[in-house]
This record gives sequence, structure tokens and C-alpha cells, in this order.
Amino acid sequence: MKNLQLTFFLILFTSLCQAQQIDSIRFEGLTRTKEVYLRKIILCEEGMEYDEAMMQGDVELLRNLNLFFNVEARKEESTTGTNVVFTILEAKYVYPVIWMSGFQDQLKLVLGVNHLNFLGRAQSIGGTYQYYDRHSIYVFWKANRHGNSLTGHEVAFQKYSTVEPLYFDDTVSFFNFDNYSALLGGHIWLTRYLKAGVGGKYMYEEYEQRDDAFPLGNKGFAFHKYQVHGGVDYDRIEHIYEKQDGLRAGLYGEYIHTQDFPEATFLKVLAKVVWYKKINERGNLALRGKFGLATNNFSPFSPFVLDGILNVRGIGNRVERGTGELILNAEYRCTFVNHKYFSIQGALFTDYGALRSPGERLDSFFNRDPNVFTGGGVRFNLNVWYKTSLRVDYSVNPFDGRHGLTFGFGQFF
Repeated sequence: MKNLQLTFFLILFTSLCQAQQIDSIRFEGLTRTKEVYLRKIILCEEGMEYDEAMMQGDVELLRNLNLFFNVEARKEESTTGTNVVFTILEAKYVYPVIWMSGFQDQLKLVLGVNHLNFLGRAQSIGGTYQYYDRHSIYVFWKANRHGNSLTGHEVAFQKYSTVEPLYFDDTVSFFNFDNYSALLGGHIWLTRYLKAGVGGKYMYEEYEQRDDAFPLGNKGFAFHKYQVHGGVDYDRIEHIYEKQDGLRAGLYGEYIHTQDFPEATFLKVLAKVVWYKKINERGNLALRGKFGLATNNFSPFSPFVLDGILNVRGIGNRVERGTGELILNAEYRCTFVNHKYFSIQGALFTDYGALRSPGERLDSFFNRDPNVFTGGGVRFNLNVWYKTSLRVDYSVNPFDGRHGLTFGFGQFF
């Protein structure tokens, strides 16, 4: 009898242990993403002890890929153990890039094609054409996380052309600006959400003066430039349909050497943080802050700029350049229409931007009229193609009455 009881308890104990082992991992809903790629980057493995926190951490990681509409997970008990099931809602990943942004008489247009899930391994490859005063072309291939879950890369080639305002003391002169560049970079993941990267870029720049605001002899000049950059980036943002939740922060540095023109050589450091908070089922609070400093040369080629498309909605087109920047953006979005194929959000926002003028002290950030613009807008989001959103915003400066209408594809940040 004692032997029978011992045998019974051994069988029961073994069964309980087996029930806590992961017997299988299954992915439901995959149509384009390679299952072998997802298995390599998650922590759950068949044969290991089941851990609820680990499974939810893998859900967060898969949402953090910025690739799926949504990811959920559940466990299923069987006679042999625990089965872990990830349910993934995929999107269409090869889609046209149609991006417009502008204000008043200024228009920025981008057209192209992008594959967000190249080879089914969360790689992005594509090319775009841009019109922003003049014509530009950009081709790229990026992998944020290779199948080893440790490394990633970026390769890009670009011809970037605009009409660029350069500031010579109190005189503004406009130039046709052409930048030809080739970039190669790589990064390594230090933790699941923290990565460090380095890279380099070769650039050739040409400037041709369009007006007579500043005497410049032959009206043009050109540079060979070399950039070395690096940084660390913490990204723990979950992407769920049109909403985000979590924190992203980074510290970046770059050194640009300009051949034969030392005044345009500089060192730049930038800190950036973005925080999203889901509020109930419909609300989404978004906050962004950027602070950067560069070598404080007296130069018309200062690296920071105030621009209505980049950082302060309604301020205008590249209204000022500086050797330091302080940017603050706050936005609350509320989804008031949620359909199977689309959603509509309303937004209230406030943007603030300040620059340090070349050669000035840090307190020059606050020695001028505040660049504060506040307003509201609307977002039309498609739930078929990933990250497809039409944005329209109207803002006004309450201190001096400046105002502007801006629009674009994609959230402002």
C-alpha cells in the first residue's frame, strides 16, 4: 500500500511539473512574417519552465517591433504541458509612401515605396522621391533587430536638395543646396530595449546663391564632409493600432569635419525623450522633449533649425538657425470614431521651440519672444496599411498672433 501511495504521488508530482513546462509555442495570424525569426527574438522556448511575466514580456517585445497592429498571448493547458499561443494581427507591408506636410505657401511632398517587413524579418527597404523647394531621392535598407536579437544595421544613399536660408549676421540669403551622401551604420542591443550604435557618412555639398542679399563673388561653393556618429537609444514603446504606450529616450552625438572650411566643422550632442500614455480606451497623451548643443561657431551653417514641419507647428519655413536647441511638444489625442477599416482622432497640442544663436551664451535661449504655438487638429488613420495617418493641424502663437495651418501623413511625433 505504501508503495502504491508513493507511486501515485510521484505520478502526480511529475504531472504537475510537466504542466509548468512549455510544451509548444504557436503563432496564430502570421501571413508574411517568418515564424523562425520571431522564435529567435522571444525569450519563451519550448522545454523551459512556463513564466507568465516572461510571456507578457514577449508580447511587449513583439509590439515594440513597430510592425503589427496588435499582439496578444495566452496559455493553453494540455496533458503534456503548457502551450503558449501568440495571436498576431498583421498589416500590409508593401505600400506606397505618400507624405505631405506644409503651411501657408510652403509644401513638402514625399512619394515612394516601402517594404516594412522585408524577407519577413522586420527589415525596412525602399526608396522615396521628395519635393521640398527642389527634388531629392533617398534609398535605404534598415534592420532594427537581426534574427540573433543582438544586432541591426542601416545602409542609405541620398541626394537631398532644397532652397536653404543661410544667416550672415542680420542678413538672410537663399541658396540652392545639394547634399549627396552615403551612410553605413550598425548597432548592438545591450538589453531587450536598450541599444548602442555607431556609424559613418560621407557627404558632398554644393551651394549656389539665388539672390544678391550678400556679396559672394562667384555665387557658389562646395564642400567634402565626413561624419562619425554614435548613440544609445532606449525604446520601450508598445504600438497598438493608432495608439502608443511607453517611453523612448536617447543620447546621440556626431562629429562632422568639413574639408577646407573649418568654420563648418562641429561637434553636436542631442538628448531626446518621448513618452506616450494610453488613457482609457480612447485617449493617448504624447510628450516630447529635445535638448541639443553644438560647437558654438559664428557660422551660417549652424546645425539646429526652427521649422514648422520639423518641430514647431505654425512657425514657418526654417525661420532661424542656431548652435543649440530646446524643443518641447505636448499633444493629447482622442479617438472618437473607431471602425474596422479606419479611425478618426481629434488632437489638442502645444509646441515650444528656442535656439541659441551662433556665438551666444546659453541664456540666449530665453532672451527673445517665445516661440509657443498652441492649437488643435484631426487625424484620419487607416487600419489596413500600417502607420497610415493623415494629419491636419491649426495653431496660433498667443503672444504675437502668428498662426499657421500644417498638414502631413503620419503623426507629428
